[in-house]
Amino acid sequence: MPSSTEIQIEELCARIRVLCSGPHSPESEAELRKLARELRVAINEHVRLANSALKAKRSAIIQRDPDEK
Repeated sequence: MPSSTEIQIEELCARIRVLCSGPHSPESEAELRKLARELRVAINEHVRLANSALKAKRSAIIQRDPDEK
């Protein structure tokens, strides 16, 4: 799995946990919404990179052993 996006996801989750543990305010809600959007983008990128890596591995396996389709 892509480690750079994994680190970004963990950092965003940590920031969200901190905000959720504190008092609720309009500012913290706005920050949570912003972080949620960033988290969705990071997760989508993580999945895209993982799928790309798996497709590359599949292609390499097929090239090495074409009968394994």
